[in-house]
Amino acid sequence: MRRSVLMFSIVLVLAVALVAPAAFAKKKKKRKKKGAEEAPPVGEVVLNGWTCYGSPDFGKLGEGQRREARSEAIVYLQKLVSGGLREDFKIANEEDLTYFETAFLGRPSLLDTWLSENFERCKAVAEGKSSSSEYLDYLSGIGREFERGQCYKPLDYEYHNYLDIQATWQFRVHVCEGDQMLVESTGEDNGKYTIVDTGNLKKNRYITSVGDPEVPQAGERGVVGELPLGALLMRFEAEDDSFTKYYAPGYSMEWTAPAHGFLSFAINDSTYYDNKFHDLRGAIDFLAVDIYPAVGDEGTAQESVIP
Repeated sequence: MRRSVLMFSIVLVLAVALVAPAAFAKKKKKRKKKGAEEAPPVGEVVLNGWTCYGSPDFGKLGEGQRREARSEAIVYLQKLVSGGLREDFKIANEEDLTYFETAFLGRPSLLDTWLSENFERCKAVAEGKSSSSEYLDYLSGIGREFERGQCYKPLDYEYHNYLDIQATWQFRVHVCEGDQMLVESTGEDNGKYTIVDTGNLKKNRYITSVGDPEVPQAGERGVVGELPLGALLMRFEAEDDSFTKYYAPGYSMEWTAPAHGFLSFAINDSTYYDNKFHDLRGAIDFLAVDIYPAVGDEGTAQESVIP
């Protein structure tokens, strides 16, 4: 019995002796790990009240993981720019927001390199090295920057609408650089109107979309002084806001888009309230605007350029 107890004591002492160095070694290893440099954050992280987003290393991710990481980042970005994270921080301009969403939703691979840049800018605001307004200006413009040269909405379809001659610029038709089209309007059979309604059908002076032939330059009476008074106007605004062009398409005009941009239409008049369509016993004329993505053997148009 005593011999058994003695043997058990010896085994216990040996076991403790063998385990102790290993335990100390493990503790030593842990202390070394604590002293190592911390890995950069991945995903949402709060820094001094600002929720930033650390980018994963996309190069080390498989295709499925990469798609999932991009989706998570887009969810964060949508909250960031829409006021979902901070009520006083959002892209207010609708077009800037559209460009932002179009860039990253249309080409999510942009996130692979851009997220790191965005994290550094967000972190700079959190640390007081940059202002929130500077950061917001950056986010408001980055979509346009990425989308420069891109065009997702070519005019490859027919467009038809009716112009309200008692209102200013109407419609907003997107075109891509190089788009060729035919712009047409209602002819003289059904498209007569006056820009000075006297209340007397017989006394009114009626014109059509080509404008008043006796006033080939509207001057101060029109929106565009160099083009005919009362004529149908087509305005082209470059997508990057670098220039605007005005045209008088008349009944028919071939046209090629000089850049990515938007088309809108109006009557070349400065007072719209007294404009009125020809009305013969309830048969009221109208002014239709038709755009076809094709070029025919039609006439040319007058043009006015505003830098």
